Amino acid sequence: MWRRIALILILVAANLLAAAAVIGAGDGDRAKAHRAPAPDLFILRVVVRSPGDVALLSSSGYDLLEARDGNALFVLGDAATLADLRTKGFDATVHSPLTLHPLPLTAHGSPLTAHSYFGGYRTVAEHEAHMDAIATARPDLALVVDYGDSWRKVTGRPDGHDLKAICITKRRANDCRLDPNTDKPRFLLIAAVHARELSTSEMAWRWMDFLVDGYGRDPDVTWLLDHHEMWVIPVANPDGRRFVEQGGNAPYLQRKNMNDARSACGFPPGHPTYAFSQPGVDLNRNASFQWGVSGTSTDPCAQTYLGPSAASEPEQYALEVLMRNLFADQRGPTLGDVAPITSTGAMLTLHSFGDLILLPWGWAECFGACLPTQRAPNDAGLRAFAFRMSHFNGYATGQVSELLYPASGTTDDWAYGVLGVPSFTYEIGPLSGTCGGFTPAYACQDDVFWPLNREAFLYAAKVARRPYALSLGPMVRSVMLSSPLVEREQPVTLTATVDDDTLGNHEESIGRPAAQPIVAAEAYLDTPPWLDGAPIALAARDGAFDSATEQVIGMLDTTGLALGRHLVFVRGRDAAGDWGPVTAQWLTVTGSRVVYLPLIIR
Repeated sequence: MWRRIALILILVAANLLAAAAVIGAGDGDRAKAHRAPAPDLFILRVVVRSPGDVALLSSSGYDLLEARDGNALFVLGDAATLADLRTKGFDATVHSPLTLHPLPLTAHGSPLTAHSYFGGYRTVAEHEAHMDAIATARPDLALVVDYGDSWRKVTGRPDGHDLKAICITKRRANDCRLDPNTDKPRFLLIAAVHARELSTSEMAWRWMDFLVDGYGRDPDVTWLLDHHEMWVIPVANPDGRRFVEQGGNAPYLQRKNMNDARSACGFPPGHPTYAFSQPGVDLNRNASFQWGVSGTSTDPCAQTYLGPSAASEPEQYALEVLMRNLFADQRGPTLGDVAPITSTGAMLTLHSFGDLILLPWGWAECFGACLPTQRAPNDAGLRAFAFRMSHFNGYATGQVSELLYPASGTTDDWAYGVLGVPSFTYEIGPLSGTCGGFTPAYACQDDVFWPLNREAFLYAAKVARRPYALSLGPMVRSVMLSSPLVEREQPVTLTATVDDDTLGNHEESIGRPAAQPIVAAEAYLDTPPWLDGAPIALAARDGAFDSATEQVIGMLDTTGLALGRHLVFVRGRDAAGDWGPVTAQWLTVTGSRVVYLPLIIR
């Protein structure tokens, strides 16, 4: 008997050593570690008919994907997974095989290799270098902040990582401090909490460049950085992402962090069960608000393993500390406490895939329309905010458990539940197709995802000053001046579109707010409304404010304005009395033209 126990212990130790070796291995060593052929993997379509079905599916350790089709959810697995689902009584079928999308080709037919891996995706090292390069080139706009250490660094592994964020703003002496007491509202964008979701970090990369490159050029970016702080975490799970990228042109589908202390599970990647049975803790189930309530697993190998305790993982603990240092606590301690209408700040956490914008609560166990008792106390403001963003990207919008399944211990639930900050999860990309899944073709980043989400991010940044109030009001679009270049003392005509119906209308969205008629519009020269600028009333172009979309017009007096460039801010108010965020345009004032005639002496 003791010989058998000793043999078992030796085999377990061997598996753990093999797993640790693969994490830090080079390409040659990894090839040796891949002993067993990987099974055929499928995206499985599972019909759910009740909240009980959803709860069973989400708590049974399956790799449940962030996508939905009517009354069906999706699971990643193999033939054994399919059989197990059917044994549990689910109507489960194969939706499609899981495939990595082919690399884009050059004109000569060879793979594109100009960047890091899988056709262009940047590595963790490149993301870190990118932040450092921005801060070095533009110290007036950016500061990199080390906010903690990853699990592998905390445990002394040589391939561990610092946890890094970047603050982007027009910097003053006390800006970008880790202190919630600031006069600049903060907008935080977090990517790559789940390591295998490649698109998320690429969106963060483009958002940072958009802000830095746009300062002084784009009027909205310019006022945002003058008056707000933009915080970005491009890789929240660097240990996990570093492992994903080691797969090269076949990225490893590691979801969780790289905490392998409790089980080797299906490790290494060549193991037949690795794709859905992995070591690590799901960082999006490890948050210390409503930890372990629903939609999690206590199996260390499951993709939704919640960890041994709330915020047990260094990555999650450090993120919670960072958010406490960025945002004031604006909500009471009980689940029913409402964050005030004067709350500031906003947070987006980017995931993939499913083409969704999800709002708290995630832990509530409902499917379809949640009851009022299962909705967040600030549901009206959260839902308006989310639907305003989905106007730009067309994503389905609703509470997490309305559109998918319950999930507790999530990043967005923590930020809203603990601090009262409106927080949302984006699921970027469709279920299938060239741009679908965890590993879409790299070209999808610039061709599809960034154009869809750029304006949605910009909207979130704009309303971060008073998110629950401003998201209820209309948007301003198409601010135009009769001439962007005007002589001093000469009037200029301003026209704009004020629209309260800028709300997403995806057929699967739940709880779309009702649009209100526009009743007023104002312009401001140089000094925005929150700094008590002087309002310039704008009129309805058709003579009456009586619809949800209005063309407005007004005259700007340039008398007394300094020569040079000025910002013109425009905002609108709806019949419910809610003002929306401002949209800006440049106005450049020049001196009077003087015509000099030649002097002729006779």
